[in-house]
Amino acid sequence: MHTDRNYKSSPGKIADDNSRSEMMKRNLILALIIILIILIGGGVWYVQSVQQSRHTTLTDITIGTGQNAASTLLIVAKDNGYFAQHGLNVTFSNSPSASIAMQNLVDRQNDFVFVNEYEISDPDLYNKNVRMIATLSESDVNFIVARRDRGIVQVQDLEGKKIGVTKGSIREYFLDRFFVLNGLSINKITIINLQLAQLVNATVNGDIDASFSSEPYVYQMRQQMGENAVVWPVNLGQHAYFSLVCNEITVKEHPEIIEAVLSSVLDAETYVNSHPEEAKKVARKQTNFDDRYMEQDWQNHHFSVTLSQSLITSMKDETRWRIRRNLTDVKDVPDFSKFISSDILYKLKPSAVTLIR
Repeated sequence: MHTDRNYKSSPGKIADDNSRSEMMKRNLILALIIILIILIGGGVWYVQSVQQSRHTTLTDITIGTGQNAASTLLIVAKDNGYFAQHGLNVTFSNSPSASIAMQNLVDRQNDFVFVNEYEISDPDLYNKNVRMIATLSESDVNFIVARRDRGIVQVQDLEGKKIGVTKGSIREYFLDRFFVLNGLSINKITIINLQLAQLVNATVNGDIDASFSSEPYVYQMRQQMGENAVVWPVNLGQHAYFSLVCNEITVKEHPEIIEAVLSSVLDAETYVNSHPEEAKKVARKQTNFDDRYMEQDWQNHHFSVTLSQSLITSMKDETRWRIRRNLTDVKDVPDFSKFISSDILYKLKPSAVTLIR
């Protein structure tokens, strides 16, 4: 006899299978939820630990800088948190003069200083092992302020006048250069040696007929003298190169700090170029300049992180002038390329370095 074996599951077995399937699904969902919670918790812990690590490992450095708009990239780097993002806790140290700032660097009171190239080309620094790592602003901030009531309405009228300037400063160099370029004789004026702050009162009060000064002091004189002020720019194609300088030992022993500083100001450069109005507000807040001055002075600066051959050219010209004026015992112009450490900036932004390498 042949038996037909067609089997069918009973209703009870089907119910048991469905129950097991639902339980497996619930267990799988529960496991996925647990895994997700673990991943999220681990991620939060990681982020917090990284942030805490960054906070606790910030390296303290001090930068000597003046209260002027040329410092904008440094100001923005600090205010926007770029220094902190690159592991630095930066303190700004204000010095009464650039020469004092440089001396503080040599004495290791500051880790970096921000000064113009004239200070770096000072022969007294030739054996001090200081190194420039970047120019942050090419600026035209030097001007003549003359009194109209003394008969000065054109540059030729400066001859025969009493003119104030800080002797030995970059402004005396520009005075000499301005007279040469305009065909005037430096021997036909009386030079009065005054510091920048003193020049304001001396010019406003009429103790002198004109002064070679720089911002923000020029703005102060303009405000007080009104229409009686006759003002001429004196840079005439030669910028002042405001640059970051450090000791050679920092370059050799702590290149990571140099890289962090340069990365921070490069971030600031991007921000300033893309958000100029916001950058002005940041700089204005830190320098306490009013809106009118900031709008006027902003045009005097080109904010860019560079190391250019024209920087070296200016340093050579200024040194030759020192030699001609017997302001130094040095007889030969040194190789200023040895004063510059360009490797790290070149690594971060090759197009920023236009030195003859």
